[in-house]
Amino acid sequence: MIEGALTFRSITRPLTLKVTQFTTLTHPVLNKDAISASITTYIKRGEFNPGKDDPNHGEEMPITVAFEAIKD
Repeated sequence: MIEGALTFRSITRPLTLKVTQFTTLTHPVLNKDAISASITTYIKRGEFNPGKDDPNHGEEMPITVAFEAIKD
C-alpha cells in the first residue's frame, strides 16, 4: 500500500494506492532492465464536488495507473 493525497478541482483528500502488479524483466525490444507496475485506488465522486449527477457513473470511481520504467 502507498499512502498519499489526490488534489482534483482544488480539493485534496488522502489516498491509499494498492499495487496490483509488479514485474521486473528485460525489455524485449531495448534489451535493458525494466520494471512494470499497476496501481489501483477508488475515490468517492461526491468528495471532489463533481457538479451535476452523472447517471453513467456511480459514487465510487476506480482509478488505475499502469507504468513501465527502463534502466538507462
